[in-house]
Amino acid sequence: MIEGINPVPPQKLGNYDPTAKQQEESRLKQAAKQFEQVFMQQMFTEMRKGVEKSKMFGDGKDEEMFQGMLDQERTKAWSDSGGIGIAQVIFEQMRNQMGDGKKPPEGGPKPEGAPSIPELPPG
Repeated sequence: MIEGINPVPPQKLGNYDPTAKQQEESRLKQAAKQFEQVFMQQMFTEMRKGVEKSKMFGDGKDEEMFQGMLDQERTKAWSDSGGIGIAQVIFEQMRNQMGDGKKPPEGGPKPEGAPSIPELPPG
C-alpha cells in the first residue's frame, strides 16, 4: 500500500523542521518505488496472457499463485536494483510539486542513463 505522502509542502505546515522535507522526500521515494513495482507486476501479468501455458507443471491455480508470487519478488528485486526509471521520474515530478522552488528542465526530468527521445515534427 502506498501511503504517507503529504501534498502540502513542509514549509507551509508551520513549525518548519528542516528534516521534515528529507523525511517527506524519503517517503515519496518509497511510494514511487512501490508504484513502479506494481506497474511492473501488472506488466508481467499482461505479458503472460499472450504466452501459451506449459503443461509441464500442471495447469492449476497453484501454478498461477506461485507465478504471481515469483513475479512480485522479481519486480521487487528489479526495482531495488534501479528499476525501469518510472520511480525516478515520478519522484522528480512529485518533488517539484512539493514546492521546493525548482522547476524541471524543459521537456521534464530525465532519469540518469535514460536514452534521449527525439521530438516529432509538428503536424
